[in-house]
Amino acid sequence: MNKVVKRIIGGSLAATLMLSMAACGSSSSSSNSGSDAKEITLTFADDQNGAYKTLAEQYEKEKGVKVNVMEVPYSDLSTKLSNAVKANDLPDIARVPQIDPVWSDQLEDLSDLATKYEVMDSLIVKNDSGQVLTIPSDLTAVGLFINTTLFDKAGVSYPSADGSWTWDEFIDSLKKVQEATGAKYGMVMDASTHRERSFLYQFGSKGVQQQSDGSWALDDKAKTALEYLKNINDDSIMPKSVWLSSEDPSSLFKSGQVAAYYSGNWQVADFVTSISSFDWKTVVMPSQPTRATNVGTNYMVAYSEAGKQFLDWFYSKDVYSKFCQQGNYLSALDSVTPTFEQRNEDMQLFQEEIAKSDQDVLAHQITVQLQLALKGSVLPSDDPMKEETIKYLSGEEDVDTAIKNMNTKFTKYYTVDE
Repeated sequence: MNKVVKRIIGGSLAATLMLSMAACGSSSSSSNSGSDAKEITLTFADDQNGAYKTLAEQYEKEKGVKVNVMEVPYSDLSTKLSNAVKANDLPDIARVPQIDPVWSDQLEDLSDLATKYEVMDSLIVKNDSGQVLTIPSDLTAVGLFINTTLFDKAGVSYPSADGSWTWDEFIDSLKKVQEATGAKYGMVMDASTHRERSFLYQFGSKGVQQQSDGSWALDDKAKTALEYLKNINDDSIMPKSVWLSSEDPSSLFKSGQVAAYYSGNWQVADFVTSISSFDWKTVVMPSQPTRATNVGTNYMVAYSEAGKQFLDWFYSKDVYSKFCQQGNYLSALDSVTPTFEQRNEDMQLFQEEIAKSDQDVLAHQITVQLQLALKGSVLPSDDPMKEETIKYLSGEEDVDTAIKNMNTKFTKYYTVDE
């Protein structure tokens, strides 16, 4: 019985890194099976904020375990883990974008840690044996930024953190800002499925769901959302060049000529240093009628008991709080709400969007992918939602054809051969 095994390589996975506790001259999984590890090697692909390097120093100080930090290109991670399986020398702990069937049967059960540290229920995925093999390392969330200088100049109000507005009200506000200030565009939205899914959810759609016959399909409310997206992608409210020609939406917003930017929390750190010509802030996203964001993550996994012990330390409240604060990461734990040194109010609103979103769809995309991976399938990099949406926005196909093609392709990609 063959299983569909496909490799996933996505933009949201660029921060993948591996934490390896390897004993010198022997297999880490066998030599560090208990609490006697003397050396830990952290191998990572990206640590721009130095949060994992700080962890290494702190772990060595607290546990007396020497920590060697080694950077590895992201493109090498999958190969390294695959080779480690062949050599029976898997690391004790890793931060991965997705489960790989090549080594998924060698993971430790983290169910007790998920309960102990109150991992958000919507992020917990169990295998067929009822085990939790992964815990999110941190979260990214979709959110909305506005140029408050333009809004204030136009005398147009926007909701407070505990307020709300519909998409109709939001678009009407953007038009007023444009008219009063001469702003070139009302808003820009990243040409990303991550952003598009949250947009669909806000119109009441449940996204791509499995049907009673085993196929996968969007619902009617998704069609309403897509039609709305096409109506505002008109080169006045939104520039067509972002979705159709890959123009950089972040640069457009930072130019000061765009009133709002539909993106995510990862922009905050960049905006702090790159925007000085106008004031900006994070505001609550529109609901029509559903309040919803969409989250992304990477996963922490343990290949040995020593690795699980490291995770027991990593997710403790003080350690995990400091990790989130330094890395500007959103918490994946109900028990931890970090306070951020810069733009704390903005980051807290992202955390609030997560808490108050429709939990049925909040992490639907990533949990479906993880469930399928645990059954032996890993999704490919090409995403039918973005691909077909671009065809629809460009006029190459109508909305019904776009949705039909999405449904056909998602059914194919999400089907696991038993």
